[in-house]
Amino acid sequence: MKVLLSTYSCFPCQTSEPGNAWRAINEALKEHEVWAVIADAHQYRELTEPVLAKNPLPNFHPVFLKLPAALQWLSGNTKTTAIYYHLWQQHLRRTVRELHRKINFDLVHHVTYGRYWTPSGLRDLNLPFIWGPVGAAETPPREFVAELPLKYRLAEAARDGARNFCEKTAALRATAAAATIAIGVTRESCDALKRLGARRIEQMPQIALTDKDLAQFSALPGPPPGPLRAICIGRHVHWKGFYLAIRAFAQFAKNNSDAELWIVNDGPFRRELEKTAASTGVSARVKFFGTLPKYADVLEKLGQSHVLLHPALHEAFGNVCAEALAAGRPVGCLDIGGPASQITPETGFAAPATNPAEAVTALANFLEKIDRDRALLARMSAAARTHAREKFSMNTINARMRQFYAEAVARGK
Repeated sequence: MKVLLSTYSCFPCQTSEPGNAWRAINEALKEHEVWAVIADAHQYRELTEPVLAKNPLPNFHPVFLKLPAALQWLSGNTKTTAIYYHLWQQHLRRTVRELHRKINFDLVHHVTYGRYWTPSGLRDLNLPFIWGPVGAAETPPREFVAELPLKYRLAEAARDGARNFCEKTAALRATAAAATIAIGVTRESCDALKRLGARRIEQMPQIALTDKDLAQFSALPGPPPGPLRAICIGRHVHWKGFYLAIRAFAQFAKNNSDAELWIVNDGPFRRELEKTAASTGVSARVKFFGTLPKYADVLEKLGQSHVLLHPALHEAFGNVCAEALAAGRPVGCLDIGGPASQITPETGFAAPATNPAEAVTALANFLEKIDRDRALLARMSAAARTHAREKFSMNTINARMRQFYAEAVARGK
Protein backbone atom coordinates (compact mmCIF):
# COMPACT_ATOMS: atom_id res chain seq x y z
CA MET A 1 0.00 0.00 0.00
CA LYS A 2 0.89 3.66 -0.19
CA VAL A 3 0.92 4.81 3.42
CA LEU A 4 1.19 8.37 4.72
CA LEU A 5 2.48 8.92 8.26
CA SER A 6 2.27 12.12 10.27
CA THR A 7 5.50 12.06 12.28
CA TYR A 8 6.08 15.61 13.50
CA SER A 9 8.67 14.45 16.03
CA CYS A 10 10.95 11.97 14.29
CA PHE A 11 14.61 11.14 13.85
CA PRO A 12 16.80 8.04 14.21
CA CYS A 13 17.28 7.51 17.94
CA GLN A 14 16.61 4.87 20.55
CA THR A 15 14.13 6.50 22.89
CA SER A 16 11.13 8.80 23.28
CA GLU A 17 8.71 9.97 20.62
CA PRO A 18 11.24 10.63 17.82
CA GLY A 19 12.52 7.08 18.18
CA ASN A 20 9.01 5.63 18.27
CA ALA A 21 8.19 7.42 15.01
CA TRP A 22 11.39 6.22 13.36
CA ARG A 23 10.54 2.65 14.30
CA ALA A 24 7.01 3.03 12.95
CA ILE A 25 8.46 4.14 9.63
CA ASN A 26 10.84 1.21 9.42
CA GLU A 27 8.13 -1.27 10.30
CA ALA A 28 5.70 0.10 7.72
CA LEU A 29 8.46 -0.07 5.10
CA LYS A 30 8.61 -3.85 5.44
CA GLU A 31 5.34 -4.15 3.53
CA HIS A 32 4.44 -0.73 2.12
CA GLU A 33 5.70 2.36 0.36
CA VAL A 34 5.84 5.11 2.98
CA TRP A 35 5.64 8.89 2.97
CA ALA A 36 6.34 10.52 6.35
CA VAL A 37 5.77 14.21 7.02
CA ILE A 38 8.36 15.39 9.56
CA ALA A 39 8.75 18.80 11.17
CA ASP A 40 11.59 20.76 9.61
CA ALA A 41 12.45 22.10 13.05
CA HIS A 42 14.35 21.08 16.18
CA GLN A 43 17.11 19.68 13.95
CA TYR A 44 14.90 16.80 12.81
CA ARG A 45 16.07 17.28 9.22
CA GLU A 46 19.71 17.69 10.24
CA LEU A 47 19.58 14.49 12.30
CA THR A 48 17.69 12.43 9.72
CA GLU A 49 19.17 13.26 6.32
CA PRO A 50 22.77 12.15 7.09
CA VAL A 51 21.47 8.77 8.28
CA LEU A 52 19.41 8.33 5.10
CA ALA A 53 22.37 9.38 2.95
CA LYS A 54 24.52 6.71 4.56
CA ASN A 55 21.83 4.03 4.75
CA PRO A 56 19.11 4.70 2.16
CA LEU A 57 15.68 3.21 2.84
CA PRO A 58 14.01 2.01 -0.37
CA ASN A 59 10.41 3.16 -0.75
CA PHE A 60 10.76 5.82 1.96
CA HIS A 61 9.88 9.41 1.11
CA PRO A 62 10.49 11.93 3.90
CA VAL A 63 8.61 15.21 3.57
CA PHE A 64 10.06 17.96 5.76
CA LEU A 65 7.48 20.58 6.57
CA LYS A 66 7.86 23.87 8.41
CA LEU A 67 5.80 26.95 8.98
CA PRO A 68 6.65 30.36 7.48
CA ALA A 69 9.80 32.04 8.77
CA ALA A 70 7.81 34.56 10.80
CA LEU A 71 6.48 31.72 12.99
CA GLN A 72 9.71 29.74 13.42
CA TRP A 73 10.48 31.35 16.77
CA LEU A 74 7.53 29.47 18.26
CA SER A 75 9.22 26.13 17.67
CA GLY A 76 12.33 26.96 19.67
CA ASN A 77 10.56 28.00 22.86
CA THR A 78 9.24 25.32 25.19
CA LYS A 79 6.40 27.61 26.27
CA THR A 80 5.18 28.10 22.69
CA THR A 81 5.96 24.71 21.14
CA ALA A 82 2.35 23.58 21.61
CA ILE A 83 1.16 26.59 19.59
CA TYR A 84 3.67 25.84 16.84
CA TYR A 85 2.60 22.20 16.76
CA HIS A 86 -1.09 23.13 16.48
CA LEU A 87 -0.36 25.51 13.61
CA TRP A 88 1.87 22.88 12.00
CA GLN A 89 -1.01 20.41 12.00
CA GLN A 90 -3.19 23.00 10.29
CA HIS A 91 -0.48 23.52 7.67
CA LEU A 92 -0.24 19.74 7.31
CA ARG A 93 -3.89 19.59 6.20
CA ARG A 94 -3.12 21.60 3.07
CA THR A 95 0.11 19.72 2.39
CA VAL A 96 -1.37 16.25 2.61
CA ARG A 97 -4.34 17.15 0.41
CA GLU A 98 -1.89 18.11 -2.34
CA LEU A 99 0.17 14.97 -1.74
CA HIS A 100 -2.90 12.78 -1.88
CA ARG A 101 -3.95 14.21 -5.24
CA LYS A 102 -0.53 13.27 -6.63
CA ILE A 103 0.01 9.91 -4.94
CA ASN A 104 -3.42 8.51 -4.04
CA PHE A 105 -2.71 7.05 -0.61
CA ASP A 106 -4.36 3.89 0.68
CA LEU A 107 -4.08 4.65 4.39
CA VAL A 108 -2.96 7.44 6.72
CA HIS A 109 -1.58 7.11 10.24
CA HIS A 110 -0.98 9.82 12.86
CA VAL A 111 2.07 8.78 14.91
CA THR A 112 3.52 11.85 16.70
CA TYR A 113 2.95 13.80 18.77
CA GLY A 114 1.26 10.99 20.62
CA ARG A 115 -1.25 13.08 22.53
CA TYR A 116 -4.99 12.90 22.17
CA TRP A 117 -5.92 16.56 22.62
CA THR A 118 -4.44 18.09 19.46
CA PRO A 119 -6.37 17.72 16.18
CA SER A 120 -4.55 15.77 13.49
CA GLY A 121 -3.90 17.28 10.07
CA LEU A 122 -4.86 13.93 8.53
CA ARG A 123 -8.48 14.16 9.64
CA ASP A 124 -10.21 15.25 6.43
CA LEU A 125 -8.70 13.06 3.71
CA ASN A 126 -11.60 10.61 3.83
CA LEU A 127 -9.16 7.67 3.91
CA PRO A 128 -8.70 4.76 6.30
CA PHE A 129 -7.15 6.56 9.27
CA ILE A 130 -5.22 5.18 12.25
CA TRP A 131 -4.97 7.70 15.10
CA GLY A 132 -2.32 6.81 17.63
CA PRO A 133 -1.30 5.40 19.96
CA VAL A 134 -2.09 8.67 21.73
CA GLY A 135 -2.05 9.56 25.41
CA ALA A 136 -1.79 12.56 27.73
CA ALA A 137 -5.27 12.16 29.22
CA GLU A 138 -3.83 11.33 32.63
CA THR A 139 -4.67 13.80 35.41
CA PRO A 140 -3.15 13.62 38.91
CA PRO A 141 -5.46 14.12 41.89
CA ARG A 142 -5.57 17.69 43.19
CA GLU A 143 -3.71 16.75 46.36
CA PHE A 144 -0.58 15.97 44.33
CA VAL A 145 -0.71 19.22 42.39
CA ALA A 146 -1.45 21.31 45.48
CA GLU A 147 1.95 20.64 47.06
CA LEU A 148 3.96 21.70 43.99
CA PRO A 149 5.65 25.13 43.86
CA LEU A 150 3.41 27.83 42.41
CA LYS A 151 4.83 27.95 38.89
CA TYR A 152 4.31 24.22 38.49
CA ARG A 153 0.77 24.45 39.81
CA LEU A 154 0.19 27.10 37.18
CA ALA A 155 1.72 24.83 34.53
CA GLU A 156 -0.66 22.03 35.53
CA ALA A 157 -3.61 24.44 35.41
CA ALA A 158 -2.55 25.58 31.94
CA ARG A 159 -2.28 21.97 30.80
CA ASP A 160 -5.72 21.15 32.12
CA GLY A 161 -7.15 24.30 30.55
CA ALA A 162 -5.63 23.53 27.15
CA ARG A 163 -6.96 19.99 27.16
CA ASN A 164 -10.43 21.05 28.29
CA PHE A 165 -10.56 23.73 25.60
CA CYS A 166 -9.36 21.39 22.85
CA GLU A 167 -11.82 18.67 23.83
CA LYS A 168 -14.63 21.08 22.99
CA THR A 169 -13.29 22.07 19.56
CA ALA A 170 -14.89 20.86 16.36
CA ALA A 171 -11.45 20.06 14.92
CA LEU A 172 -10.59 17.53 17.65
CA ARG A 173 -14.01 15.91 17.49
CA ALA A 174 -13.64 15.72 13.71
CA THR A 175 -10.33 13.92 14.20
CA ALA A 176 -12.01 11.38 16.48
CA ALA A 177 -14.91 10.94 14.06
CA ALA A 178 -12.53 10.46 11.12
CA ALA A 179 -10.44 7.81 12.85
CA THR A 180 -11.17 4.34 11.56
CA ILE A 181 -9.31 3.03 14.60
CA ALA A 182 -8.30 5.25 17.53
CA ILE A 183 -5.60 3.82 19.78
CA GLY A 184 -5.15 4.97 23.38
CA VAL A 185 -2.02 4.27 25.40
CA THR A 186 -3.73 4.06 28.78
CA ARG A 187 -7.19 3.46 30.17
CA GLU A 188 -7.48 7.20 30.81
CA SER A 189 -6.69 7.98 27.17
CA CYS A 190 -9.14 5.36 25.89
CA ASP A 191 -11.82 6.98 28.04
CA ALA A 192 -10.96 10.38 26.52
CA LEU A 193 -11.19 8.98 22.99
CA LYS A 194 -14.61 7.59 23.84
CA ARG A 195 -15.76 11.00 25.12
CA LEU A 196 -14.64 12.57 21.85
CA GLY A 197 -16.77 10.16 19.84
CA ALA A 198 -14.21 7.75 18.38
CA ARG A 199 -16.01 4.72 16.96
CA ARG A 200 -13.44 1.96 17.40
CA ILE A 201 -11.00 2.23 20.30
CA GLU A 202 -8.07 -0.02 21.13
CA GLN A 203 -5.42 0.18 23.86
CA MET A 204 -1.80 -0.41 22.93
CA PRO A 205 1.64 0.65 24.22
CA GLN A 206 3.43 3.57 22.65
CA ILE A 207 6.82 1.88 22.72
CA ALA A 208 8.14 -1.29 21.16
CA LEU A 209 11.47 -2.89 22.06
CA THR A 210 13.44 -4.36 19.18
CA ASP A 211 15.14 -7.73 19.39
CA LYS A 212 18.39 -5.80 19.76
CA ASP A 213 16.92 -3.78 22.65
CA LEU A 214 15.67 -6.92 24.38
CA ALA A 215 19.03 -8.62 23.95
CA GLN A 216 20.79 -5.55 25.35
CA PHE A 217 18.57 -5.42 28.42
CA SER A 218 18.61 -9.19 28.88
CA ALA A 219 22.39 -9.08 28.97
CA LEU A 220 22.30 -6.97 32.11
CA PRO A 221 22.79 -9.01 35.29
CA GLY A 222 19.94 -9.58 37.68
CA PRO A 223 19.57 -7.39 40.78
CA PRO A 224 22.91 -7.66 42.61
CA PRO A 225 23.46 -8.64 46.23
CA GLY A 226 24.21 -5.97 48.76
CA PRO A 227 22.41 -2.83 49.94
CA LEU A 228 19.31 -1.85 47.98
CA ARG A 229 19.78 0.70 45.22
CA ALA A 230 16.68 2.33 43.82
CA ILE A 231 17.06 4.35 40.63
CA CYS A 232 15.19 7.13 38.82
CA ILE A 233 16.00 7.74 35.16
CA GLY A 234 14.53 10.60 33.16
CA ARG A 235 14.32 14.33 32.62
CA HIS A 236 14.06 16.32 35.81
CA VAL A 237 10.62 17.80 35.29
CA HIS A 238 8.02 18.10 38.01
CA TRP A 239 5.51 15.67 36.55
CA LYS A 240 7.98 12.77 36.57
CA GLY A 241 7.41 12.67 40.32
CA PHE A 242 11.03 12.04 41.33
CA TYR A 243 10.48 14.18 44.43
CA LEU A 244 7.97 11.56 45.58
CA ALA A 245 10.58 8.87 44.94
CA ILE A 246 13.06 10.78 47.13
CA ARG A 247 10.55 11.05 49.96
CA ALA A 248 9.63 7.35 49.69
CA PHE A 249 13.29 6.37 49.67
CA ALA A 250 13.99 8.57 52.68
CA GLN A 251 11.19 6.94 54.64
CA PHE A 252 12.55 3.51 53.77
CA ALA A 253 16.21 4.46 54.29
CA LYS A 254 15.80 5.59 57.90
CA ASN A 255 15.90 1.91 58.87
CA ASN A 256 18.26 0.86 56.08
CA SER A 257 21.48 2.75 56.58
CA ASP A 258 23.34 1.46 53.50
CA ALA A 259 20.59 1.91 50.87
CA GLU A 260 20.99 4.48 48.11
CA LEU A 261 18.80 6.28 45.57
CA TRP A 262 20.44 7.08 42.24
CA ILE A 263 18.99 9.79 40.03
CA VAL A 264 20.16 9.87 36.42
CA ASN A 265 19.76 12.73 33.92
CA ASP A 266 19.07 16.42 34.47
CA GLY A 267 16.50 19.11 33.90
CA PRO A 268 14.81 22.26 35.17
CA PHE A 269 13.35 20.62 38.30
CA ARG A 270 16.70 19.42 39.60
CA ARG A 271 17.09 22.22 42.16
CA GLU A 272 13.71 21.32 43.67
CA LEU A 273 14.78 17.67 43.80
CA GLU A 274 17.98 18.62 45.58
CA LYS A 275 15.96 20.69 48.07
CA THR A 276 13.71 17.71 48.71
CA ALA A 277 16.72 15.45 49.26
CA ALA A 278 18.29 17.97 51.65
CA SER A 279 15.12 18.12 53.72
CA THR A 280 14.93 14.36 54.26
CA GLY A 281 17.99 13.84 56.41
CA VAL A 282 19.37 11.18 54.06
CA SER A 283 20.66 13.48 51.31
CA ALA A 284 24.11 11.87 51.39
CA ARG A 285 22.54 8.70 50.06
CA VAL A 286 20.58 10.41 47.26
CA LYS A 287 23.11 10.61 44.45
CA PHE A 288 22.54 12.87 41.43
CA PHE A 289 24.56 11.65 38.45
CA GLY A 290 23.37 14.24 35.96
CA THR A 291 23.42 13.49 32.23
CA LEU A 292 25.74 10.56 31.61
CA PRO A 293 28.04 10.71 28.56
CA LYS A 294 26.73 7.58 26.83
CA TYR A 295 23.59 5.46 26.80
CA ALA A 296 25.81 2.54 27.81
CA ASP A 297 26.57 4.42 31.03
CA VAL A 298 22.85 4.63 31.79
CA LEU A 299 22.51 0.90 31.21
CA GLU A 300 25.43 0.27 33.54
CA LYS A 301 23.71 2.21 36.33
CA LEU A 302 20.46 0.35 35.69
CA GLY A 303 22.36 -2.95 35.87
CA GLN A 304 23.79 -1.99 39.26
CA SER A 305 20.38 -1.13 40.71
CA HIS A 306 17.55 -3.21 42.12
CA VAL A 307 14.34 -1.32 41.37
CA LEU A 308 13.16 1.61 39.22
CA LEU A 309 11.06 4.28 40.93
CA HIS A 310 8.93 6.26 38.50
CA PRO A 311 5.97 7.82 40.38
CA ALA A 312 4.96 10.12 37.52
CA LEU A 313 1.97 12.39 38.05
CA HIS A 314 1.03 11.99 34.40
CA GLU A 315 2.97 9.97 31.88
CA ALA A 316 1.40 8.83 28.63
CA PHE A 317 3.62 5.79 28.60
CA GLY A 318 7.11 6.05 30.05
CA ASN A 319 9.64 4.21 27.88
CA VAL A 320 12.00 3.86 30.81
CA CYS A 321 9.52 1.64 32.64
CA ALA A 322 9.33 -0.89 29.79
CA GLU A 323 13.11 -0.78 29.49
CA ALA A 324 13.56 -1.36 33.22
CA LEU A 325 11.20 -4.32 33.09
CA ALA A 326 13.17 -5.75 30.17
CA ALA A 327 16.29 -5.37 32.31
CA GLY A 328 14.64 -7.33 35.12
CA ARG A 329 14.00 -4.36 37.39
CA PRO A 330 10.60 -4.15 39.08
CA VAL A 331 8.93 -0.76 38.76
CA GLY A 332 7.39 1.29 41.55
CA CYS A 333 4.94 3.91 40.31
CA LEU A 334 1.62 5.58 41.00
CA ASP A 335 -1.60 3.94 39.90
CA ILE A 336 -1.94 6.48 37.10
CA GLY A 337 -1.32 6.39 33.37
CA GLY A 338 1.39 4.69 31.40
CA PRO A 339 3.62 3.23 34.10
CA ALA A 340 0.66 1.62 35.87
CA SER A 341 -0.54 0.19 32.56
CA GLN A 342 2.78 -1.57 32.00
CA ILE A 343 3.23 -3.47 35.25
CA THR A 344 1.47 -6.37 36.92
CA PRO A 345 1.51 -7.32 40.62
CA GLU A 346 4.23 -9.83 39.71
CA THR A 347 6.47 -7.24 38.03
CA GLY A 348 6.04 -4.04 40.03
CA PHE A 349 3.92 -1.99 42.38
CA ALA A 350 1.41 0.78 41.70
CA ALA A 351 0.93 2.94 44.79
CA PRO A 352 -2.61 4.23 45.32
CA ALA A 353 -2.86 7.74 43.89
CA THR A 354 -4.99 9.00 46.76
CA ASN A 355 -2.72 11.64 48.26
CA PRO A 356 1.06 12.17 48.40
CA ALA A 357 1.54 10.96 51.97
CA GLU A 358 -0.21 7.65 51.37
CA ALA A 359 1.54 7.12 48.03
CA VAL A 360 4.97 7.83 49.55
CA THR A 361 4.36 5.42 52.44
CA ALA A 362 3.13 2.71 50.06
CA LEU A 363 6.25 3.06 47.89
CA ALA A 364 8.48 3.00 50.97
CA ASN A 365 6.78 -0.20 52.12
CA PHE A 366 7.34 -1.69 48.67
CA LEU A 367 11.07 -0.96 48.93
CA GLU A 368 11.13 -2.49 52.40
CA LYS A 369 9.33 -5.60 51.16
CA ILE A 370 11.66 -6.39 48.27
CA ASP A 371 14.75 -5.48 50.33
CA ARG A 372 13.83 -7.93 53.07
CA ASP A 373 12.75 -10.67 50.66
CA ARG A 374 15.44 -10.95 48.00
CA ALA A 375 13.86 -14.18 46.75
CA LEU A 376 10.72 -12.16 45.96
CA LEU A 377 12.88 -9.57 44.21
CA ALA A 378 14.48 -12.31 42.11
CA ARG A 379 11.06 -13.68 41.14
CA MET A 380 9.81 -10.23 40.22
CA SER A 381 12.97 -9.64 38.19
CA ALA A 382 12.47 -12.82 36.17
CA ALA A 383 8.76 -12.09 35.69
CA ALA A 384 9.57 -8.53 34.56
CA ARG A 385 11.87 -9.77 31.79
CA THR A 386 9.24 -12.24 30.57
CA HIS A 387 6.49 -9.62 30.72
CA ALA A 388 8.53 -7.13 28.67
CA ARG A 389 9.31 -9.72 25.99
CA GLU A 390 5.68 -10.74 25.69
CA LYS A 391 4.00 -7.32 25.88
CA PHE A 392 6.45 -4.74 24.59
CA SER A 393 8.47 -6.49 21.88
CA MET A 394 8.51 -4.91 18.45
CA ASN A 395 7.22 -8.16 17.00
CA THR A 396 4.14 -8.15 19.24
CA ILE A 397 3.32 -4.46 18.77
CA ASN A 398 3.93 -4.51 15.04
CA ALA A 399 1.76 -7.59 14.53
CA ARG A 400 -1.13 -5.71 16.15
CA MET A 401 -0.47 -2.60 14.06
CA ARG A 402 -0.40 -4.65 10.84
CA GLN A 403 -3.75 -6.09 11.88
CA PHE A 404 -5.10 -2.57 12.45
CA TYR A 405 -3.83 -1.45 9.03
CA ALA A 406 -5.51 -4.36 7.28
CA GLU A 407 -8.75 -3.91 9.19
CA ALA A 408 -8.85 -0.15 8.58
CA VAL A 409 -8.41 -0.59 4.83
CA ALA A 410 -10.99 -3.37 4.71
CA ARG A 411 -13.52 -1.22 6.59
CA GLY A 412 -12.79 1.70 4.28
CA LYS A 413 -13.72 -0.20 1.12
